[in-house]
Amino acid sequence: MDRTSIKDLKTDALMGREVIDTYALRKIELKTVAADGKQFLSLEFGDASGRIDGVMWDNAEAVFKEVGPGDVVKIKGLVGKYRDNPQVKVELMAKLAPGDYDPAHFLAASAVPRPDLEAGIRLEMAAVAQPQLAKLLKAFFGDPEFMRAFLDAPAAKLWHHAWVGGLAEHTIGVCRLARAALKNYDLLDADLLVAGCLLHDIGKVREFTAGTFIDYSDEGRLVGHLVLGDQMLMEKVARIRDFPEELAKRLRHIVLSHHGEKERGSPVVPATLEALIVHHCDHMDAHAAAFTRIIRREGLQHKRWSDYVNLIDRYIYLAAVDDDRKAEGGDLKLF
Repeated sequence: MDRTSIKDLKTDALMGREVIDTYALRKIELKTVAADGKQFLSLEFGDASGRIDGVMWDNAEAVFKEVGPGDVVKIKGLVGKYRDNPQVKVELMAKLAPGDYDPAHFLAASAVPRPDLEAGIRLEMAAVAQPQLAKLLKAFFGDPEFMRAFLDAPAAKLWHHAWVGGLAEHTIGVCRLARAALKNYDLLDADLLVAGCLLHDIGKVREFTAGTFIDYSDEGRLVGHLVLGDQMLMEKVARIRDFPEELAKRLRHIVLSHHGEKERGSPVVPATLEALIVHHCDHMDAHAAAFTRIIRREGLQHKRWSDYVNLIDRYIYLAAVDDDRKAEGGDLKLF
């Protein structure tokens, strides 16, 4: 029997209809109505296709004690809207045991096959000729445990490449943009630039967790991937004999400055040509992927403009996008 996905729940066809299905519980809060003291649950459900809010009025306190974020739950409820946003009014909700559901339903994965992602990373590595940089890249991506974690990791919680394999997909995209920049700016150190692209987001292997949904790890929230990436980088550099101090300094700077501005989390701003290029390639790939996701998600809804995107303070124009460009599938073509 086919599942009713979150994406399905948000369609007009299911408004006012009953749903009985299984979803990941992303958020749960026990709240109280000030006017009469009645308790209710404010909920958020998710699966590989998206997220939707929920509310549960009956038996709220008892259910709150039984389930928590990350649990997979089976719900019975009514699909509707609250303040123009889709919402499920939940009547019944019960936690499922791990063997009672398919984990693949809840985490989206890259449309690019995993072997192609790995091959894409190795192709970029092969272009780096500088001996110490080549050793450093091998110390990371030649480690089966690290490579497995890297290929599993998302690049973000929600905004861009927020799926299994997203980090590798994003990293390859940044490398490809940077290699294009090499044709325009002859002062760039090609080996340092490509190595910086490959390593700029390595801290995300430790920044995120991916259970039934993507979330931040404790050290991801407390430290962040720029500092985590710098720590990981220096641990490997220390094990490579005669690694040039100046080269390590410039590579660290790329990792620590790639967000571009202190207001966006960078401890320092780009002060080398390579760091500047990595920052802009990172920003371009992340935002282009996020725009693509929004266009695909909302562009087939006969809308001229997307919903307001709070993170970037704007609407995105949809009307001129050809239907063929909005077909589901990966954005990255590696070969």
